Amino acid sequence: MNESNNYWNQLYESRNNQKPVYDLWLDKYAAILSTSDSIPIIDLGCGAGNNTLYLQEKNYKVISCDFSKEALKKLDFFIDKPDTRLFDMKEGLPFEDQSAKIVIADLSLHYFRWLETVAIVAEIQRVLMKDGFLLLRVNSVKDTNYGAGQGTLVEENYYCKQGRFKRFFNKAQLDDLFQNWEFHYSSEYEMSRYENTKVLWELALKKHL
Repeated sequence: MNESNNYWNQLYESRNNQKPVYDLWLDKYAAILSTSDSIPIIDLGCGAGNNTLYLQEKNYKVISCDFSKEALKKLDFFIDKPDTRLFDMKEGLPFEDQSAKIVIADLSLHYFRWLETVAIVAEIQRVLMKDGFLLLRVNSVKDTNYGAGQGTLVEENYYCKQGRFKRFFNKAQLDDLFQNWEFHYSSEYEMSRYENTKVLWELALKKHL
């Protein structure tokens, strides 16, 4: 088990077992979500289960994915028989080609080197059906409260601080990363879910290849 996995397992193990409190960022995508009423939505890097809970309460089927077994264990306390997958995104996604209509990646795609990130996005594209959607949020380069510009620079906007790696995106990098996707929504904004204000990018991207 690597240091990153240890960190996340210890973090989730230390948390209580209450339901997470989610924000309502997915509300605007109600019409998109409804296209997956009979096909499970993939919650990629589900963490504490915020989006899984949101979707489950709206009666969607969800496959909750994370590489922290302790994170996935937490779902048992507020979701009846959660459908979970334990894996590292860097090793690929354990899903068939064109098997999903929607993939959600909420604050889970900014921990990797650039080429690893490109490979993960290609895997998401492989798993999505034609005209399927990727809904995501990632760190902005303006997210100074949560590490932007801090630590040892590894790659452009990718830093290592106290043994943990984190990426921060600008618009040019997002345009490059998703050049083969159709942008339906793109916004950089502040979020107040955490103790300090967080700055992030939110995107809704449609696969059209």
